[in-house]
Amino acid sequence: MKATKTELIRLARLAQKDIASGRVSKNAQQAVEALSDYQNSAIELLDLTLEEATQEQSNKSLVDSFGFLFGQSLEALRFDIESGYRTASELAESVRKRLVTVSKAKACDPYTLLFLVQCFGAAKLDLGEDLRGVVERLLKEAGASADDSNPAELADMFGFVADLVKQADDDPFVLHSLLAESSEGMPGEHRAVMATALLFSGEATAVEASVGWLLDPAPSVRQALASALQDAARKGNVTPTMLRRMIAMRNWLPGDRAALDTAIATARRKGVPPAQWDDVEVRQLACTGVDGSGAIGVLAHCRSKRKHVLGSLVLKHGIGVRDAWARKGMKTKEIEQSFFEASLMDQFMIPTDFIRNVVGHFLAIGHQTGSTAPFGLLQFVEAIGVSSVQPELMSATSLLDTIQDGRAISHSAFEDLLAKDFDLVDDYEFMDSWFEVGDEVDAALTGHRATRKKREALIIEKVLEPRREWWTQEAAWAAYILYQAGSDERWQEFYAAALAMVQKRPLHEISLMKWVAEQTVMVSETRQMAA
Repeated sequence: MKATKTELIRLARLAQKDIASGRVSKNAQQAVEALSDYQNSAIELLDLTLEEATQEQSNKSLVDSFGFLFGQSLEALRFDIESGYRTASELAESVRKRLVTVSKAKACDPYTLLFLVQCFGAAKLDLGEDLRGVVERLLKEAGASADDSNPAELADMFGFVADLVKQADDDPFVLHSLLAESSEGMPGEHRAVMATALLFSGEATAVEASVGWLLDPAPSVRQALASALQDAARKGNVTPTMLRRMIAMRNWLPGDRAALDTAIATARRKGVPPAQWDDVEVRQLACTGVDGSGAIGVLAHCRSKRKHVLGSLVLKHGIGVRDAWARKGMKTKEIEQSFFEASLMDQFMIPTDFIRNVVGHFLAIGHQTGSTAPFGLLQFVEAIGVSSVQPELMSATSLLDTIQDGRAISHSAFEDLLAKDFDLVDDYEFMDSWFEVGDEVDAALTGHRATRKKREALIIEKVLEPRREWWTQEAAWAAYILYQAGSDERWQEFYAAALAMVQKRPLHEISLMKWVAEQTVMVSETRQMAA
C-alpha cells in the first residue's frame, strides 16, 4: 500500500521536532516505523522535500524532516536491492534521474540538492555517474574547485578544522565521521584535498583524523593521502599514534600500498616509534546470530584509562564490514541499557579472539566486493584491544575445522541431525529471518498453482541450489558462533547442515534447507496477500 501525501506530511511533522534538535528519539522512530508499513516512498518524499524547499517562506526544519525520511527510504531501497529485487534498483535509478532533472532545471537551490545527495551516501547507495556530475558542477559553481584551490583555502571555505574539532570533542574518529558524512557525493579530488588540508592544518585532532581517508572508497583519494603522508613523515608531522594506525590499517587497504609503505618507512627513519596499544579490560562481548541477510552484529563493553567504552560492529556477507564505532566515557547505566535493548534479539557471549577471525574474514570479503572498511573499525578494535587484524577468508570448511567437537559426531548421529524436524526456530530468534526474497523467488513461484510441497521443491531447485555456497556460509558461521559461545548452545544442527552442503548432499535431504524453503514460500504468500 502506498502512503498518501497527507500521511507523509504527518510523519514528517511527527519527526520534525526530533530532527530539529539533532537527535533521533521516540517521535522520529515512530515515524520511521510507520513509514516501513508502506511501499517505498522515496520519490514522493523527494518531491515533498523539494516542494517545501522551494516555497517562498520554506520551513527549514520541515525540509530536514522530509530529508530524514527520504534517507530512511533510500536505506530501505538498499536492503531491497541487496535482497535481489530488480524493482528496487529501478526505483533507485528513478530517484537519481529525478535529482538530475531538478538540477538541470535549476528548480532548487544547490544546498538542498547537495543535502539530498548526501542522503544517498548515508544510505550507502551508489550515486551513479550522472548524479556525481551534478555534484561536481554544483561545487564548481560554488567556487570549490579541487583544481585551483589549495588545501588551506578549501579548509577555510568549509569552515571546518577549529570549529569541527570542538564539535567532535577532540576525537579524531568523530571528526572524521562528521566530515566523511558531510562530503558524501563530493568528487574524489575534493575529498583528497580536504584530507590533505586536515593533515597539514596544525590542529592535532584534525591531523590524526586525516589518516581515516586511507580507507576512502576511491583509490585516487587513498593514493593522494598516502603520498601526502610521505611528505608529512619527511617533515616530522606523523605522530606515534598516527604511525600505529597506519601500520594497523596497512593490510586493510585494497590495491597498491607502496605509497603508504614509503610513508611508514620514512616515519620510522625519522625516529618515530609506533604508539603502544592501550591496556583494555573487556567486560562484555556479545554477538548476534547470523540473520537471513547475512548480517552479524557485535556489541562490546570495555574499560580503558578509567573510562567505560561501548563499541558496535556490523558485518555482512556479500558486503564486508558494514559499520563500526566506539564511544568513550559512557555511563554504566547507558551501557546496560544498550545491552538490554540488544538482548531483545539473540545474544551470545564470545571470546575476544573471535573478533580477530571474524573481522579478518569480512575484511577479505570487502576486498572481493570493493567495499572498504569504515575508519570506525580501527576505533572498535582499539577499544577492545585487538592489536592485529589481517584480511583472511575463512571457507566454510575452514570454519567447520575449528569446531573440534564436530569430529566426534558419529555417522548415525550426523544423519539424525540432518533428518530430524527442524525446531531451532523455537530457541533462536535469528532463524525467523532465514528465508529467500527477491525476483528469483517471484519467478520460481509465479504462475505455479501447485501444492505447498511442490512449491517448496521449486524453491530448493530454482533458488536455494544456485545459492548453495551462500547458505553453506550462513550455516557454518551460525555453528561457529554458537560453538564459540558454549553454554550448551545447539551448534550441532548447523554444523551438520553446513558439512552436508560442503559434501554436495542434495538440499532436500537437509532439514535446515527444507525449513528455509518452507519459510520462503510462506513469506512469499504473505507478501502477495499484503500487496
